[in-house]
Amino acid sequence: AKFKEWTRVFKTGRRPEGLNTVQLLKAASTGLGLSPAQCMKVAEHLYSSGYISYPRTETTRYSETFDLEAALKEQADHPTWGKTASFLLRQGKIKKPVPGKDAGDHPPITPIRAAPRDEFTRGNEWRLYDYIVRHFIATLSGDVCYTEHNATFEIAGELFLFKCHTVEDRGFLFAMPWKAKDLKLQELDWEMPHITDGARFPVTDFWVDAANTSPPDYLTEAELVSRMDAHGIGTDASIPQHIQNICDRCYVAVCGPGEDGKRGEFIPKGGKKGYKGKGKSKGKGAKGSEGQKPASRHMVPTPLGLSFCAAFEELDFELSRPPIRAFMEKQVQQISDGMLDKDEVVQHNL
Repeated sequence: AKFKEWTRVFKTGRRPEGLNTVQLLKAASTGLGLSPAQCMKVAEHLYSSGYISYPRTETTRYSETFDLEAALKEQADHPTWGKTASFLLRQGKIKKPVPGKDAGDHPPITPIRAAPRDEFTRGNEWRLYDYIVRHFIATLSGDVCYTEHNATFEIAGELFLFKCHTVEDRGFLFAMPWKAKDLKLQELDWEMPHITDGARFPVTDFWVDAANTSPPDYLTEAELVSRMDAHGIGTDASIPQHIQNICDRCYVAVCGPGEDGKRGEFIPKGGKKGYKGKGKSKGKGAKGSEGQKPASRHMVPTPLGLSFCAAFEELDFELSRPPIRAFMEKQVQQISDGMLDKDEVVQHNL
């Protein structure tokens, strides 16, 4: 193998913007195994208990009058993430948040007061609170700065690429370490030696991998939330209920990851695949679902749901398409804003 060249590219991973409801629903489904309805139930309890701000919002931009430093100081002595918060405060490294969207409703979801793990009697409450606080700290942290190294080797006229990364500044990863997977960082636990151009190395082993393509898995719950938001179907307040309705009416079943186009294991209502009961821990300090990685949640249409959709397509193809529902949602908002008359809208849609 003949060494050809080294290339280095400096890259950054941008810190997150303020947390809104859609982002929270997606994170809860993907990382915590909570359905949108479960997520909002837990979030509303956290809000009524004074732990977080109002959880139903489309806004991701912090208000100019919101005291970010005071909110961060509240978390400085926390036993879990206090060191990260204290470091930002002590070193003066609080970054200006990424400009987000101001929807004119409630501010982004933020922690109100610090609370240790033992203060929560239910595991889901702690896990959701933990995510909200870490997301908030991450919005005030720096971007991730790293270098991508690419080493090119030539073997029998074919070029082979070796890729690795070195991280200069972990930035918001101190608050959200799992995000390193999203950046696809390949950090080495050994030091790469200096290699001169034209250096040759013996090939000690080679192998051939054979694989087949496979159909994609069913749509995940988080993907459904994203697409509903993109198409304007539902709002931060109604998306969880829309999804819960199609589950309760048995139009879809929530399942774990599948293989080769087949659905995965059914996830019972109120629970998660691989969990006992509803994942609630009883008593302070109980483990419950703590430490277990929830399965991904996929929305699998049932025969009833497919038949229901087919009937609408037979009646009028457009009735089952996203733009119809989005148009109705827009009209409802216009009624609320006083731009349209309710009776006229009802008559038009009928």
